[in-house]
Amino acid sequence: MRYFQFLKDMMTITGERVGFFVVYALLHIVMDGALLLPPLATAAIIGVLTTGGKVEDIFKWAILYLIFYVAYTIPRITIWRMYENAAERYHILLQQRLIEHVIKNEGIFDELSRGKIIATCTDDIRWVVDVLDTAGVAAGKIMKLVMIFVIFMFSNIWVAVVAVLADIIYMILMDKNAKKYSKCFDGCRKYEDKAANVINQVVMNSSQIRLMDVLPAMITRYNGTARKWAEQYKKRRFYREKLAVWDEWVSYVGKIVLYVMMAVFVINGKMTVETLVLLIAYFEQVITVTAELWRDNLLAMSQYGVQTARVKRLLSYTQESDIEFGDFDNDYINGLVEFRNVGLKRKGQQVLKGISFKARPNEITAIIGKKGAGKTSVMNLLYRLENATSGRILIDDEDIRNYSKRVHNTNVSGVFQKPFTLDTSIRNNLSLVERNHTKQEEVCKRIGLDKIIAKLPDGYETVITEDESALSEGDKQLLAIARAILTRSEILIFDEVSSVGAQAIPNLSNILQDLKQDHTVIVITHEKNLIEKADRVVELEDGKIKKVTKRRK
Repeated sequence: MRYFQFLKDMMTITGERVGFFVVYALLHIVMDGALLLPPLATAAIIGVLTTGGKVEDIFKWAILYLIFYVAYTIPRITIWRMYENAAERYHILLQQRLIEHVIKNEGIFDELSRGKIIATCTDDIRWVVDVLDTAGVAAGKIMKLVMIFVIFMFSNIWVAVVAVLADIIYMILMDKNAKKYSKCFDGCRKYEDKAANVINQVVMNSSQIRLMDVLPAMITRYNGTARKWAEQYKKRRFYREKLAVWDEWVSYVGKIVLYVMMAVFVINGKMTVETLVLLIAYFEQVITVTAELWRDNLLAMSQYGVQTARVKRLLSYTQESDIEFGDFDNDYINGLVEFRNVGLKRKGQQVLKGISFKARPNEITAIIGKKGAGKTSVMNLLYRLENATSGRILIDDEDIRNYSKRVHNTNVSGVFQKPFTLDTSIRNNLSLVERNHTKQEEVCKRIGLDKIIAKLPDGYETVITEDESALSEGDKQLLAIARAILTRSEILIFDEVSSVGAQAIPNLSNILQDLKQDHTVIVITHEKNLIEKADRVVELEDGKIKKVTKRRK
C-alpha cells in the first residue's frame, strides 16, 4: 500500500530506526486499547443493575474508570514527548541536508524551479514528522478495530459478520476518495511551485520588468497558473467532502441493520441487555474510528506523504560531475598560477581554446574582454567549479587537480560581483571564516573598512540585511574583501568587484596594490583605472587569448 511507501520514504530521508516507530506505534495501540475499557465498565454496571447485583460491585467498576484514565494518559504524554523531539530533530536535520545538497548540486536549478526548491526546503520538511505521527495513530486505530471485531466474534458471530462487512465497504469507498484527494493535493503543490517561480522572477527582475513594461504579461502568466491551481483545489475539496458526507451512508445502513439484529436477539433471549449495550458502544467506536482513520489520519498521511516524496526527490537529485580532488596536501603555496594550452568544452560548445598565461605572486593580473569572451570560464576553472577538457592548470608547478580539497579551498578565494552577506551582524559575517576579533579588526583596518564601521551606532555588532542595511553595496564589497583576506588564501580572485559603481569603492585600486604584497591578485574587470594599475593584462576574445601585456612599473 502507498501508506507503507510514505512511511518508508520518511525513514529513508531521516535515517529513523524501525525500532523507534515500533515503540511509537505500540504506545498508540496501548492508548487506543485503554479506550476500550470504559464500555466494559459501563456494561458491567448495567449488568449489576439489571441482575440485582451488589452496590459494592458498582463502586468497584467505577473506581476502575480511574485506572483506565491512567492507562490512557501515560502513553499519550510519552507519545507527545517523542513527537516533539522527533519534530525538532527532523526539521534541523533535513533543512541542513537540503541546503548542503543544493549547494553541492548547482545543476539542480536546471532541473527544478527555484519556487519548488524553496517550497521544499521551507514548507515540505515541516510535515515529514507527521508521516511518523499519522502512521502511529493509524496503527493504534487499526489494532483497536481488530480488538473490537474479536470481541464481536466472541459475543455473536452474525453480529461480527455484519459489522465487519459494513466497515470493509466503508473503508473501500473512503480509500478510493483518499487516493483522488492525494492526487489533487499533488496537483495543487505543483501549481503552487509554478506560481512561486513566477513571483520569484518578478521580485528578482523588478527593475527590468518595469522598464520593459512586461508586468501585464507576467500577471497573465501568473493568473493562468493560479486558475489551474484553483481547479485542483476545488477537486481536492470535493473529494474531502465526499469522504466526510457521502461515504457515511454505508455506516448508517450498517448501524440500522446491526441494531435491529441485536434487538431481535435480546427479545428472543439470545443476547443480554448488558451485551447489547457493550456491542452498541463498540460499534459506535468502529464507525468513529474508521471515519477518523480514513478521513483524518490516512488522508492527512496522503498529504504528508506527497510532501515527504518531494523532499526525497530533491535529495535524490545529483548532477553528473567529474570534479575530483587529489591527495596532495602541501599547504605551503606561493601562488604562481599558470594556464598551459587550456581548453574547455561545455554542452558541445568550445568555450575556451588553447588559453596560456601566468598570474604571478606579488602582481595584479587583470583579465579583460567583452561579454562572452571567456572570463567567467577562466574563473570557474580556478575555483574548480568545472574541469578543463584539455591542457593543464598549475599552481606552483603542480596540477590543480592533484591538490586536496582542503588545500585548494584554503588557498584560492575571492570576491564575486554580487557580495554575499548574511542577515546578521558585521562581526558574525566576518566570523564565518575567522572568529578571532583582533584579526578581523586588523584586516578591516588594512582595507579602510574600520572607518566605515566606526561611524555605525553599533560598530561591529551592526546588523546588515538584504532589504535594509547600514552598509552600501560598496561597503558590502569591502566586507566581502575582508572576509576573503581572512581566509588566508594566497590567490585572491576579484570578479567585476568595481561594477557596483566607480565611486562605491574609491580606493579599490589602492587596496589591490596593497594586497599584491602578499598575494597573487587576479582581477576580472572592465574598469580602466584597475587595468592601468595591473602588472599583467590578459585580453580574451571568443575564448582565445588576444593579447597578454606585461606593464613596466
